[in-house]
Amino acid sequence: MSVQNTSKLVSDSAETAFLSARVPVPLKNRFKALAAERGAKVQDLLKQIVQNYVDDQSAGPLAATDVIARLRGVRADLEGQGIGHLYLFGSLARGEAEAGSDIDLSYEPKEGAQLSLFDLSRLKDVLETALDMPGRVDLAPRARLAPHVAEAAANDELRIF
Repeated sequence: MSVQNTSKLVSDSAETAFLSARVPVPLKNRFKALAAERGAKVQDLLKQIVQNYVDDQSAGPLAATDVIARLRGVRADLEGQGIGHLYLFGSLARGEAEAGSDIDLSYEPKEGAQLSLFDLSRLKDVLETALDMPGRVDLAPRARLAPHVAEAAANDELRIF
């Protein structure tokens, strides 16, 4: 979880109020332990989690056009790592994405390219960094999509390059 926020709703000097919730005792104890492991106060860690959640939900999903523009911006890097063609599919391509939706991408490798798991991990990092969406990008080889996924993807996919 990032400690930095781009759209803080409250500053450290803002008036504060209590927000309470009942949680199971084991959850409370684990949360306190996590705060201690990070050298943070429970209230500060909870405030950061709530702030990040509100920011994430308020931001809404990226538009398909934004995703396409950002990924075309790293096209040379992706092609240099063996990607021939990249496609966007799923809820974002259909215009149905919600805040928190993942980004579904498929690719066709360049002819003769052999992509290892390490290569795919690096590619996913490039994609997540370009979109500023760590952990929310799904990347799969187009030729290996499950038949039902490939059929659905064919109906809504957008070719990025």
